[in-house]
Amino acid sequence: MSVEIKICGITRVEDAEAAMELGASMLGLNFYPQSPRCISLERAQEIARVVAFKNRKAGCDPLSGMATRPVRLVGVFVNMDIPDVLRIARAVPLDMVQLHGDESPADCQAVAAEFRVIRAVRVDAKFSAERAAEFAICRALLLDTPSAQHGGSGKSFDWLAVDWNGVRSALPKAKLMLAGGLNARNVGEAIAAANPDAVDVCSGVESTKGIKSLYEMGKFVAAVRAAEWGEQ
Repeated sequence: MSVEIKICGITRVEDAEAAMELGASMLGLNFYPQSPRCISLERAQEIARVVAFKNRKAGCDPLSGMATRPVRLVGVFVNMDIPDVLRIARAVPLDMVQLHGDESPADCQAVAAEFRVIRAVRVDAKFSAERAAEFAICRALLLDTPSAQHGGSGKSFDWLAVDWNGVRSALPKAKLMLAGGLNARNVGEAIAAANPDAVDVCSGVESTKGIKSLYEMGKFVAAVRAAEWGEQ
């Protein structure tokens, strides 16, 4: 199975369209007010309308019976009250909710009643397979570099320091997503070390904060596909 690609911090319709055309399978919309990539509900809805249209045009309408998988919209939230998370997720609408702060397993369970949940976990000295197992309710676990800004540091963690087999055993039903300082130059090495189900990139494909570079996104996607074939 191909490594899925999530391009996070989308703030413009044109960047969403370009990411879809290049082969991204998930687009991240940031709703964390302290992030430079935070967008309004209205902008998120505008992007969602375009993504839905392009999914249908590509034959991804669930009513069409096509096997092509639609690009999914992921909302990124940090320590927001769960009722507000759900309100925004319904209003956009989102396909998945990424909880990227200090949310508890109970918070994840509350969101999971309506949406597929990605739980971001900081890979620090406290990280372990047992810690990861607390979020078994989630559809995916995203391993990220610790930062005061809750992600977006542009720095990688030590991929080889993680017991990947232990984490997979602790979460046999969840996908593993890798984030933190990924770019076209290092994503092949990251995939070789972690064998993730998906990779998540943000600043590594930007020309400036919140603005994606078509060139860098293209290089990143090409590097992921090359790594799958052992060409990195």
